[in-house]
Amino acid sequence: MRVVWCLGMYASASTWLFNVVRQMAAARGPVLTYFVSDTINEASFERSGLHIIKSHEIKGAAALNWLERRTEKIFVTIRDPRDAVASLIMYHGYTFERALAHVDQAARLCVRFAADGRSIFWPYESGFFEQPDRVRQIAAHLGWQITESECDEIFSAMRRENVEAYIAKLPQMSGVLQDRVSGDMLDPQTHWHTHHAGRNGEVGRWKHSLTAEQVAAVATKLQGCFSFDA
Repeated sequence: MRVVWCLGMYASASTWLFNVVRQMAAARGPVLTYFVSDTINEASFERSGLHIIKSHEIKGAAALNWLERRTEKIFVTIRDPRDAVASLIMYHGYTFERALAHVDQAARLCVRFAADGRSIFWPYESGFFEQPDRVRQIAAHLGWQITESECDEIFSAMRRENVEAYIAKLPQMSGVLQDRVSGDMLDPQTHWHTHHAGRNGEVGRWKHSLTAEQVAAVATKLQGCFSFDA
């Protein structure tokens, strides 16, 4: 059994990274994917193949302890918490208080594991999701060889316009889940949501999306984890 953990702050291109790993792995053998936020069904991991876990915050101590013990490789994506909070408010319809609570928990977990010897981590602000070399680095971290054509194919599939086209097909796809309240659709294989569409990836959105009081609250909540520039 091999376990790969894709851990990311909200709105940090963590779904992009998860899908690069998933597509790369699918060409090399059986792949099983999971989203973990609380508990882990250990029986699921008895099946052979590469087990890829995607998560933001993890509330269950038992699940976190299991991941810490069993994970072989970790990918961590981070983002300015102010922009992460602004994104949850804009695209998920969260209140500021709810968004800050989720971002705080995810950020602390990401900072903790970014320093783990099994991890590589990238900040959203580096634009790693627009750099083909990152696909090669992901393969190298997993100990896999990758051809130029395979790298190009995966990177092309994950370009924003192609992801947008994929998301547009969700209403016609089988096996898609839909939130009865928000109407948001989720593809459980790729973890693309309809709320992932129509984004512009703006860095510094918080400057015109959050109030001065909200910006100060984010900085206070996450002091010690992040340093904040004006």
